[in-house]
Amino acid sequence: NNRHHDFNPTLSMSMNLPDTEIYAGEEEEEEEETVTSSGADIEKAETKLHVDDPPVQDTVISLSKRLDKALKESCVKSVLEAFEQERASSENELSDKQLERIITFLADHDVAMSFEAIKYHAQKCNAEGRMAPLFLYHYMMSGLKNCFSQNEVEKLVVDIQEHIIEEYSDGKKAVYKYILLPQLAQTVARLKYNDCARPLVEYFLDEKFPLLNPDIHESLLKTAWRPPFAREDWTPALPYHKLLSELVACGHRPKPEVVTRVLHTYYPYRDLDATTEILSSIQQLHHYEDHPYNYSVDCGTLETISILVSKRGSIDLSLLIIEMAESFGYNISESMFEDVILSFAASRQVPQCLGALVDMETKGHVPSRELLRKVAKKLSYDDKRLRYTQHILTGNDNGNILSTATLNSLMMGYGMKKNIQAAFDVFDSFPELGLKRDSNTVTFLMEILYFSTKQRFGRRLYATDSLRPEDVNDVIGEIDIVLSTMKEEDIEATRHFYHEYVRLLCSLGLFEDAKLALDEAVSNNIKLQVGTIFLLSVQCAHRGHFDMAKDVARLSVEAGCGKQPTLIRRINNLQNQALGVWGKTKEAIDEQS
Repeated sequence: NNRHHDFNPTLSMSMNLPDTEIYAGEEEEEEEETVTSSGADIEKAETKLHVDDPPVQDTVISLSKRLDKALKESCVKSVLEAFEQERASSENELSDKQLERIITFLADHDVAMSFEAIKYHAQKCNAEGRMAPLFLYHYMMSGLKNCFSQNEVEKLVVDIQEHIIEEYSDGKKAVYKYILLPQLAQTVARLKYNDCARPLVEYFLDEKFPLLNPDIHESLLKTAWRPPFAREDWTPALPYHKLLSELVACGHRPKPEVVTRVLHTYYPYRDLDATTEILSSIQQLHHYEDHPYNYSVDCGTLETISILVSKRGSIDLSLLIIEMAESFGYNISESMFEDVILSFAASRQVPQCLGALVDMETKGHVPSRELLRKVAKKLSYDDKRLRYTQHILTGNDNGNILSTATLNSLMMGYGMKKNIQAAFDVFDSFPELGLKRDSNTVTFLMEILYFSTKQRFGRRLYATDSLRPEDVNDVIGEIDIVLSTMKEEDIEATRHFYHEYVRLLCSLGLFEDAKLALDEAVSNNIKLQVGTIFLLSVQCAHRGHFDMAKDVARLSVEAGCGKQPTLIRRINNLQNQALGVWGKTKEAIDEQS
C-alpha cells in the first residue's frame, strides 16, 4: 500500500517462514494419524455402548428433559403429553418430585387434569405403602376457581369426594378424609357454589367427623346470607344451624358477628327446629365465662322471633326465648308473655295457658282485650274444652290459674260458642270466686248480648220494625244488668265498651239511645273508634234519620277521630238516593224541591 510508509521490524522478521512451514507440515501428518485412530476408537465405543446399555435410558432422559422444558416454558400441552406418556408407560419413569410439579402446575391451568395426576400419584404411593402429600390436594382444590361453569365445578367436586372417600377411609388414612372433605366444602362455599358444598357438609355432619380444624366450620358460617328480596319460604343452602351447634358443642367460640349473621339468615324463622338449635347454641355460648365475647341478642330480635314462632305453636321455643331474655338481663315484655300464652293455647295445653296468663298479671302486665279474645277462640273450638276449663277454674286446686283474665276468656269462649246462658253463669260466678269484674268483662258481655240478639232475631240492622216490643225489652233488661253492675263496682267504660254498646243498640233500632251513649262518651273525654262513628251514622242514614246521621258525623272531631269527609259524602249519597235525585243536575234537584 502506497499510503503506508512505516517500517515494522517485527513484520519483517516474520516474513522468513520456510522452517516454520516444514515443521507445520510434519505436525499435520501426525494429527491426521491421531484423528484417524481416535475415530476408530469412538466407533468401537459407540458400538459397545449400544450393545451393553438398555434402550430405556435414552427415553427416560428425553422425557425428563421434555418435562423440564415444558414446565419452564409453561407449555400446558407439552406437560399434558409428558403426563400421558408417564401414565401410559408401565415403568415409573418420572420421580415423585416431577409428578408433584405436574400437579401444582396443572392446578392453575387445567384442574381436571391436575386431579387426574393426583389420582395417579396417590395410586402410585398406595402401591408403595405410603400416602400422597397433603399439600397436593390443597393445590388442586385451589384450582377450582379457574373453572368456567358451575356444572364443571359440580362434576369435579363429586369426583373428588368419591376419590377421597374411596382412597382414605381405612385406618390412619381416615385423617386425610377428615381434613380434606371439610376443606373442599370450604373452598366451594367461598366460590359461592353452596349447592355444590351442601352434599359435602351434610356428609361430614352425618358421619360425625371429628372437628380437627374449627376454623373451617367458622369459615363456612361466614358464607351465611339471606338474599334481600327472598321469598318467605326461602331456606339456606347449607345447614348452618347444625354447623354452629357442632362448633359450640366442641367448645369453640365463634365470633359474635358470625353467630348473629347465622341467626338472621333464617328469617322469618319458619324452620322451628333450626331456630331452636341456633338459639340454644347462643344460650350455651352466653353461659361460657372464659371468653371476651358478648353473645347477647337484642331484645327486639327476640320479640320478633317470639311473635313469628308463636303462630306455629312452638311452646318450647317460646319458653327458650323467655329464658334467654332473662339471662341477658331484659325485662320480659308483654309481647313475649302473649306469645307464650298463644303457643300454649295453640298446642291445647289449657292449664299452662291459664297459668301463663296469671304469671303475666303477676309481672304487672295487663292482658289485652285482643289476647283474651284469641285465647277464648282457642277454647271455643270444642265444648269439652270449655267445660274442662270451667272445671279446673272453679275447682279446689286453682290458685295458680284463677284470675279475672282467665274467667273473661272462659266467658268469651262460651259467647263465641253461642252458649249465652253459660256465659252469664260465668259472669255471675266472679263474686263467688272472690274476683272483681273489669272493663273487659262488661265489654265481652255486651258483645255476647249482641251475638245473642243476632241468634234470636236474625240480623236486624235496618228492618227493626219487625222486632216485637217484648223482644226488645228483654235485651234492654239484660243491658240494664250490665250497666248497673258497672255502676256498683265502679267499672270504667272504655272505647271498646261503647262500640259494643252502640252496635247492640243499633241492632235493636234504638238509634236515639245510641246517640245519647256517644254524647256521654264524648262528655267523658273518651276517644272513640272511627268505626263507632261510621256504624251509627250510616245506620241512621239508612233508616232515613239524615239529620241525626250528620250530627253523629260532626261528633267525630270531638271524639278524637278527626274530620270524616268520606262519611259526609256517603250520608249525602244515601240522602240523594232516598229523594230519588241520584245522578240529576242541581237545577233538577231544585225544581223537585
